[in-house]
Amino acid sequence: MASMTLTERQRSELNVAIYEYMMSQGEKYSNTIENFRKEASIPIDTEIGKSILEKKWTSVVRLQKRLMELESKLEVLQQQRKYGVDGLNDITTPCEELKLDSKMLPRAPPRFRLTGHRASITAIAIHPTYTMVASGSEDTSIKLWDFESGQHERTLKGHSGSVTGLAFDRRGIYLGSCSSDISAKLWDLNTFTCIRTFKGHEHTLSQLKFVDWNNEDHIVTCSRDQTLKLWNINSGFCVRTLIGHSDWVKTIAVSLDSKYIASGGHDQTILVWSISTGDIIQTLRGHDHVIETLCYGKKPLDLSNSSGTQESAEKQSMEFSYLVSGGRDRTIRIWDSLSGICMLVLSSHENWVRCVFFHPSNKYVISCGDDKTIRVFDLKEGRCLKTISDAHSHFVSCIAMSSSYPVIVSGSVDKNISIWTCN
Repeated sequence: MASMTLTERQRSELNVAIYEYMMSQGEKYSNTIENFRKEASIPIDTEIGKSILEKKWTSVVRLQKRLMELESKLEVLQQQRKYGVDGLNDITTPCEELKLDSKMLPRAPPRFRLTGHRASITAIAIHPTYTMVASGSEDTSIKLWDFESGQHERTLKGHSGSVTGLAFDRRGIYLGSCSSDISAKLWDLNTFTCIRTFKGHEHTLSQLKFVDWNNEDHIVTCSRDQTLKLWNINSGFCVRTLIGHSDWVKTIAVSLDSKYIASGGHDQTILVWSISTGDIIQTLRGHDHVIETLCYGKKPLDLSNSSGTQESAEKQSMEFSYLVSGGRDRTIRIWDSLSGICMLVLSSHENWVRCVFFHPSNKYVISCGDDKTIRVFDLKEGRCLKTISDAHSHFVSCIAMSSSYPVIVSGSVDKNISIWTCN
């Protein structure tokens, strides 16, 4: 009866996987193989050697382990709520932070190199829960992959220009994309269809992020037309346009408490905006070339607040006001975005810095760039702790880390996507 729930394609794939497994066992199933092939209508020239069944089986085991871990955390959270402790952040104990510190740094060589795009990789996003990674390319397509098995799952087509930005929403229900075709799109991950297209910018869109504002889901986009726009994903309407930059806005970041947006680009300045009012509350200057990447994080555990900012009613906002930036001046800068003070400058890259983010432990930042490297910087020591040289054969254009698995994914001008295991 269970087979009746499968589609024709799923049934065919399952039969091929079973056939492939029996073939891999040598003569053990010799009397069964040919009969099964005929009854399942499997062509003689069917390609084998992918070990699909074994990979899916081991993937199930890993997912079961992850499910048990999540159930354990849920039980802790329910107990904390019972005794008046609220918030997901309370689950994370100092012991867990130390575990992240010691076991979640990327190591070479990559576990998989994924191929299939016909042009440079421009954007990477990792699903918040599943082993799904989305990649965008100058070939105008978006591809979805399973980073546990290294398998291509499906291709999303709809843009007519280079895909320049990708982001999953916090629940993993939607994928957002933006493009040089002057549009952004919202994709439903249940049906893998585009359910909304956002148009209003006058030039290439550079990046997009999801924003939880007024208890509704929004996306914020930035563009070469020098503006940022905030869109309601349910209505599709632009609810606010942010004007303040004097040149192409290349990158944006949303603070972890959803109160601020930071933006940067060709005018070499970072503007910090209040989401609630749309006002510029701070301008950060220090880069002397185009700013390519921004990312918010919590206050780094090993980085003292050299700005001397005193604690106040804005203590929580201050905790989430820490910003990392990277640019074509080959530097990475750590900012207290509310005070406007640059707290640390890291200068190990030998070419443009393309992407950077805070490590979950808040002790490191991880970056990639046109020097073909992936680098890990220790914030306490203010130095490059680890370098993966020749991570790709061409410029490394984007990088992201899973929030649920010890995995980092990078994309490159060499058209390849690499899956890096962290330990």
